[in-house]
Amino acid sequence: MPFFPATSGTERENLLEWIDVALTNARSIVAGLTADQLRARPIPSSELTLGWLILHIGEVAEGWLGRAAAAPRALDTGRTLLESFEHAETVNQVAPDATAEEVLVEFDRRHSAALDHLRTADLDAPVPVPTEMPWFPADLPAFNGRWAALHALAEIERHSGHADILREAIDGGTMYDLIARDQGIDMSYIGRWFAEHPEVPAPAW
Repeated sequence: MPFFPATSGTERENLLEWIDVALTNARSIVAGLTADQLRARPIPSSELTLGWLILHIGEVAEGWLGRAAAAPRALDTGRTLLESFEHAETVNQVAPDATAEEVLVEFDRRHSAALDHLRTADLDAPVPVPTEMPWFPADLPAFNGRWAALHALAEIERHSGHADILREAIDGGTMYDLIARDQGIDMSYIGRWFAEHPEVPAPAW
């Protein structure tokens, strides 16, 4: 079942499976939305939009797994420090004339690139800490490839939780229904379980 990662035989296969499933499920959260909905800010106190968030999830996966694949060398983006910060400000923005399909095509490209990086990464190689960024202490020891993969997975899952909240605020869509509908998964077993256990209150979702 795509909703749950399969158990695989090797560490790399498990990492690939977990990250692939996490990215696939993240994509399902925004399935069926229009470009305007992807640009909307459904929670007034937050600047987050689903368009920015889904692209950021793809960026995190591609970026950190790219670092793992480049190790022990630092990832060469070809950008200066200032250009890197300018890129970070714009890379996940959904342009006023962008379509929902274009956003998803770019997410799919990042998803595919991330998995390609992970397939070639040396999980034991030291991954240089990006100390040019302000949130990494200068004395932080090097990571390794598996740390980078697990960090990418943690970020995907964390931001997917944010996306769940935004999607529900837009149209009431919730995780199980969205994933089941988008991926063609039969989740009627959940309803049957509650029907067989009437003493347990069924959740609203």
